[in-house]
Amino acid sequence: MQRPAALIAFGILCLSLLAGRAAPSPTGVGGAKPDSIRPPLPADVTINNDAGRGGFLMVTLRLDDGEELPFIVDTGATGTVLDKSLEPKLGKRLGTGTTAGWSGVKGKTAFYAAPRLYLGNTPLMTGGKVWIGDYGHPSGILGMDCLKHYCIQLDFEAGKMRFLDPDHTNAAGMGKAFPLTFRGNLPLIHHVGIYGGSNTNLLIDAGCRIDGLGEKNAIKGLALVLPEYVWDGEACTNLIVAAVGQANVLGLGFLARHLVTLDFPNRTLYLKQTRAGPLAGGISMETTDGESRTLAEFPEGLKEKGRLPGLSKDDTGATCLEAYASFGPQTGNGKGVDYVRAFFNSDHKSATFGFQKNGGSSLYHYTVARASKDSPWQLQKAWRTDENGHTIEEFPVP
Repeated sequence: MQRPAALIAFGILCLSLLAGRAAPSPTGVGGAKPDSIRPPLPADVTINNDAGRGGFLMVTLRLDDGEELPFIVDTGATGTVLDKSLEPKLGKRLGTGTTAGWSGVKGKTAFYAAPRLYLGNTPLMTGGKVWIGDYGHPSGILGMDCLKHYCIQLDFEAGKMRFLDPDHTNAAGMGKAFPLTFRGNLPLIHHVGIYGGSNTNLLIDAGCRIDGLGEKNAIKGLALVLPEYVWDGEACTNLIVAAVGQANVLGLGFLARHLVTLDFPNRTLYLKQTRAGPLAGGISMETTDGESRTLAEFPEGLKEKGRLPGLSKDDTGATCLEAYASFGPQTGNGKGVDYVRAFFNSDHKSATFGFQKNGGSSLYHYTVARASKDSPWQLQKAWRTDENGHTIEEFPVP
C-alpha cells in the first residue's frame, strides 16, 4: 500500500489543535510519571518482518469492543489517526482541523475524543483526541500523543519492540545518547542531517520507510543512493536519502541498523549500531542479472561490473535518482518527492539515475527500463552533462 502517512503523518506536523490529553498532567522528570502512579507497561511485541525492510513498523491494537486493527508506529506524526470507517464508533465529532505539511498537501480532517486503545491487554496512554484519515481500509497511525509517554526499545536483531521502565533503564548498554527536544510534539535531535544541509534539527521519524530525508538544496534529483557514507563516526553502506524541502529526517531504514531506545519521558535517544548495511531480505528485492537488487541498486551493480559507459568500477561518488515512471496511472516526472513509490514500488517502467564523481563537475546520466514488471532491467540510454545541465557527450549503450 502507499504510505497513508504521506498525507496524514507529514500533513499533521503543523496541526495546532493537538493540545488536549486524556491522561493527567505529568509530574515526573521529562514528562514522566512518578513510580507510584506509573501505569502498567505493555509486554514485548514481535517486530513485523518487513519493518526496516521497506515496510512500516506495525502493531495490532484493540478497541473496547474487541476489534483489532493494524497501526503504524509513527514518531513523525504528532497525533493518532484512525481510518474514517471507524467514525461511527467514535461518538460526536469534536471539530475539524486543517493539515499542512512538508509535502505541500493541505486539507481538512475531523477529530473525535480518543477511544481506549489496548496493546495486548494493556491500555495505552493517549492524547485527548484522534484524527480521521481515509485509507480505504480499517487501520491507523499511532502518533506521538501516545508514544511520548513511553520508553520504547527497537531491537531489530532480536525482532522485538520493548516497553522499558524509564526510571530503571541501563543506559550503559544502549549505545550513544542523543538529547531529544520536542517541537510541535515531534522528537528532534540537534545534529547534522543524514546528508548535508544546514538544518540541525533532525527529526526521528519511524514512519519514514527509507534511511532518511535531506534538504532539497543539498541533494541532486529526487534522492541519493550512497554506497558508502559516514554519519556521526559510523560507517554505513547503501543508504537511501530522499530530498524534501528543508527537512532533515532519520528514517526507519537507518534506525533498523541499530539497537534503538526512544526514551521519551527522559528525552533521550540511544543508538547502538548493530550493522553497517540495511537489513537483509527487503520486501522490494528483485532479481536482476542473477543477483537480488532493488531498482535503486541496479546502476551500482552495473558500475561494479564496469558496465556503466563513461565510468569505471573504481570511480567513487554518489548516485542520485532523477526521475522514474510506473506502470500504474501515476507516473514520476522528477517533480516533487514521493520516496515510497521511488524505492518500494515494484511497478516501475523506467528510471533515470545520475552519478557525479568525487571532485568532478560533470554529471553522468543513465536511463534504465523494462518491458514489464516481470522483465529484467536494461540500460537504455547514457549521457554526460556539464554543471549547467547541458549535454556534452552521449555514450553508446552495449
